[in-house]
Amino acid sequence: MTWVIVAVVAAILVANLLKLLPRGRMLHIQRLREAARKLGYRVERQAESEEGGPLEHCVGYRQSLERCSLQEEFSCQREGQGWRWLSGDAQSQSTATLLDALPAEVRRIDRQSFSVLVFWVEPDSIETLGELDKALQPLREGPSA
Repeated sequence: MTWVIVAVVAAILVANLLKLLPRGRMLHIQRLREAARKLGYRVERQAESEEGGPLEHCVGYRQSLERCSLQEEFSCQREGQGWRWLSGDAQSQSTATLLDALPAEVRRIDRQSFSVLVFWVEPDSIETLGELDKALQPLREGPSA
C-alpha cells in the first residue's frame, strides 16, 4: 500500500513539473532567440505600442555594426505592400535592395550609428532568421561593399 501512495504522489509531482516546462510555441521562441544570440543579435522586448498598431506583437532584434555616417542612417516601416520612410535617404539603391530582401515578418528597420534594430513578428521557422541575417549582410560589410 505504501508503494501505491508513493507512486501517486510521484505522478502528481511529475505532472506539475511538466506543466512548468516550456512547450510548443514558447519552446520554439526560446530556440529562435538562442539562434539569434549565436548570430550576434540582442533580443529586446519593445515598449507597449498602441493597440492594433503596426508594431503590435513585434520583438526587436538588434545587432551591433561598424559606425556609419549620419547620411547612411535610415528608418523604414512596412505598410501594406511597401515601405514608409521615417527618416533617411529614400533614393538609396542599396537600402531599397536591402528592404526588398527582408522577410515578410519584418515590420520596421532602424539603421542607427552603431547598430541595426529590426522589429518583427517572430516567425514559425528558424530558417527565416537565416533569411533575415542574410538580408542584413550588406550592412555588416559597410559602404565599401
